[in-house]
Amino acid sequence: MKKHSRNNKKILIASVIIVAVVLIGAAGGAVWFFLSGQNGKKTAEPEAADPVVAQEEYESMQEEVVTDSDDPMQRKIDFKALQEINPDVYAWISIPGTNIDYPVLQSATEADDYYLNTTIDGKHGYPGSIYTEKYNSTTFADPVTVMYGHELKNGTMFSELHNYTDKEFFDENPYIYIYCPNYTLKYQIFSAVSFDDRYILGSYNFQDADDFQKYVDELRSAIDGNVNNDVQVSQDTTVLTLSTCISAYPDQRWLVSGTIVDAAEVEDAQATE
Repeated sequence: MKKHSRNNKKILIASVIIVAVVLIGAAGGAVWFFLSGQNGKKTAEPEAADPVVAQEEYESMQEEVVTDSDDPMQRKIDFKALQEINPDVYAWISIPGTNIDYPVLQSATEADDYYLNTTIDGKHGYPGSIYTEKYNSTTFADPVTVMYGHELKNGTMFSELHNYTDKEFFDENPYIYIYCPNYTLKYQIFSAVSFDDRYILGSYNFQDADDFQKYVDELRSAIDGNVNNDVQVSQDTTVLTLSTCISAYPDQRWLVSGTIVDAAEVEDAQATE
């Protein structure tokens, strides 16, 4: 009887161990499944952008948020509506004579080149967005602000900056307009040139007058492009440089640069967060 009792006890212990192992395994599997699901959510790929659809959406957006005027300085942008789409929108760029008429974005949290391949509504891929980096303030008060956008086969985003390779076009379309919630800035273009692909914001100390002048002089002395030497440029008037690729020369950039010649406060400026 005692031997039989000991056998029963061994069987019971073995059964308990087996049940415990099964339960632990099931619990571990559940934890793994849960964590895998959580990780999947964090690393899920954003929706892919379609360049054609994205451009159609940008054009529709323009119709909804832009109120045109005969005087470009009086043009109005509905920033409240734009920031409901994406709070990273802080300005709008328009260049008469081109199709460049887009919101400008800057992310305070993502990598500086995040909007190179991310649309205003968060889709990934071309055409991306027009954007600036955190190195620059969003006030356009820096001595030099660099703004980026793609050159695309369908001619959108910053593609038509290449129109400035033509001297007649350069002379007849000299202005860039930047709209902010509280003011509008008018820049006169003084150079449209091919430049090397150095990182401009990291290659100069634009707070230094000599370094600032060195950059302006290098733009004006570029061999390939057009320049208006009659436009006076200083740290006070600042510089806006628009940068895009040159498809035939991937180690170069096409830069269109202007300096502020007029500024106006926006009447009934919208309060934005």
